[in-house]
Amino acid sequence: MKETAKRFVAYLEALKGQKAWTRARAALRRSLAFDPGAYPPAMPYVEPFVREEGWRREAHYLVAALYALKDGDHQEGRTLARALRGKAQDSASIERRFLALLDADRDQITHRLRQAVGLVEGGLDFALLLNDLIYWFYPEKTVQARWAREFFGTPSEGSGTEATEVTK
Repeated sequence: MKETAKRFVAYLEALKGQKAWTRARAALRRSLAFDPGAYPPAMPYVEPFVREEGWRREAHYLVAALYALKDGDHQEGRTLARALRGKAQDSASIERRFLALLDADRDQITHRLRQAVGLVEGGLDFALLLNDLIYWFYPEKTVQARWAREFFGTPSEGSGTEATEVTK
């Protein structure tokens, strides 16, 4: 899945460099007001990359919208948890919001991610975010555990950015 996520973000990066980015950005940002995948003007930018229904499709829409929200500020290797960790030193409410994000269910994840991404200054690695979101609802919660380690200061071994893929 990691290569698929990288290709999707590379597509968004290429789109950002085109004249069509202004319209695409507006449609993708506006899509945050709807359930992921339910805003038709955003569909031409995301549907070519989704092959199935369900959470994987919604995760692509959510990441595309968040990418547009940050105006395409992609920074490879910078995870949301690490970016929020830096902000948490300035505000105690960041930690509470981060914990709420880790506990988010499918109805809450869009709103909580939008809030969290809005707090971050600078870019994020949207390919890693997409890859993490795809595995977000696995019962083992390995993504949430890694994010917690990154946020609270104990990075996982290796690069600390690898999502653990769980086969079902």
